[in-house]
Amino acid sequence: MKRVALLVHLAILGATGCNNLQGLGGPVPPLVTFQLEVTGDLGPLRPPGVTSDVSLQVALVWGAQWVTEPFCILAPEPASAAAVIPAGCRDPFGFVPNLVAASVPVTIGTPTSLPLFDPPASDVLVGDQSSRVAYASLVFYDDRDGTGTLNLSESHPTKSGGDGGPDQQDMTDSNDVIYGASFLTMTSSEQRVSFLDGAFNPMAAFYPRPGCPAPMDGFRVLGASGFVADAPALAASGTLPPERDLSQCTGADLDPGATLVMIAAKAPADVAEVSCSERTLDGSIRYRQPPADAPYVDGDGHVHVCAQLPSFDASSQSNLIQLVVSGLPTDHCKGLTHYTLRGCREDVSCAVPDWDFTANPPFWWPC
Repeated sequence: MKRVALLVHLAILGATGCNNLQGLGGPVPPLVTFQLEVTGDLGPLRPPGVTSDVSLQVALVWGAQWVTEPFCILAPEPASAAAVIPAGCRDPFGFVPNLVAASVPVTIGTPTSLPLFDPPASDVLVGDQSSRVAYASLVFYDDRDGTGTLNLSESHPTKSGGDGGPDQQDMTDSNDVIYGASFLTMTSSEQRVSFLDGAFNPMAAFYPRPGCPAPMDGFRVLGASGFVADAPALAASGTLPPERDLSQCTGADLDPGATLVMIAAKAPADVAEVSCSERTLDGSIRYRQPPADAPYVDGDGHVHVCAQLPSFDASSQSNLIQLVVSGLPTDHCKGLTHYTLRGCREDVSCAVPDWDFTANPPFWWPC
């Protein structure tokens, strides 16, 4: 019955297409209202040069179904590749933003309501027509550019030869400063928003909560303790890490309006990734043509390494070595750029390469 009522409500919203029901009078009530409170002192947390706040807000951000690239989780070869991973790879268990749905002003220490008038868009729902789920994080930020919403950022690729391709174009970092999130990573305690349409199917879900009760239909606020400390090692072996404390699994059957979401203020450097979107979500690697001049200068902050291609990418090009270059420490978002002397934009093992410098590498090529 709850699902039927929700669908009827959504049908009314879709038919009106505005905030007032024609002929019925008054504003449309929200689908759900979340209760939240931000805690902490921003004084010692503000980045250098930021002495005051422009507009403190909390945004509800729907997450993306995301797979990290193999370089970031496979055993590095050579071992020196391990230095590039922390410089260029985001937390493989972290929340990845997809769509900012709503935002409200907040005052630290004061409970605030965040109404949501729209259901999650189809591109943030994971599953089929019988079972679709979406998860969101409540993100605390300073709206430095005054747009009234959280603006997402992407990693900055280092330059490449040719035109680089549409997914390699650079974009400017958002000016918004992130100070916290209710759901940051699956390895720490969390409170996430869930929306379920249909019967929950754990095989089709993402951001798993092993051992916790499945969310119920409609909107919920779910709590969890986070994965055990050795989660990365377990994940690398193909094993899903368990929750530290199943007693902290909460909210699967509670009215979200009765749950207070607490968001603790943290240093922006520790939480910035929650506003970093990803260029590709399937873990695939786009190998790039090396530019005429080096994409980095020794000592400028970029970290690089020469490494073997993963076996599934190498195919007939097993003799190819890739150059992997991280972004800068000052970048808002972490990222990697992969170069090979031969390849195609969509397939490094293509039979007829778009570029081939194997006989005459660029003068700066280190591999």
